[in-house]
Amino acid sequence: MIFTTKYLLINLQRGDVVLCRVPMPSTRFTQFKVRPAVVISATQLNQILDDLMVVPCTSNTNCPLTVTQYLITGDEIVSAGIRIESVVRCESIFTLNNSMILRKLGLLSSEAINRVNFCLTAALEL
Repeated sequence: MIFTTKYLLINLQRGDVVLCRVPMPSTRFTQFKVRPAVVISATQLNQILDDLMVVPCTSNTNCPLTVTQYLITGDEIVSAGIRIESVVRCESIFTLNNSMILRKLGLLSSEAINRVNFCLTAALEL
């Protein structure tokens, strides 16, 4: 997907980590939190559609990981463009309009994307 901000032209690809406005289900989707998320929709679709699919990240790493979650840790933190260890929650898939994407933070490695794929497969029982 290509979109413009005030200063940038960004082409989002699968595996990119973005900062976005995520609707909160506890408020019946009327309020939003700004948080990082991983783009999981196909790069080809991101280039032609106004929406993209993401899975949110949380810095709450206190709970044991489930088979649907991937922990961004170590050197992956820097390449993902986040500040601290975070859990990618593949059980929480959102479709967002590209206007809800604030900026690109970084990207996951090929190995991390493969692990996210595994988590998505488990979450969707594919």
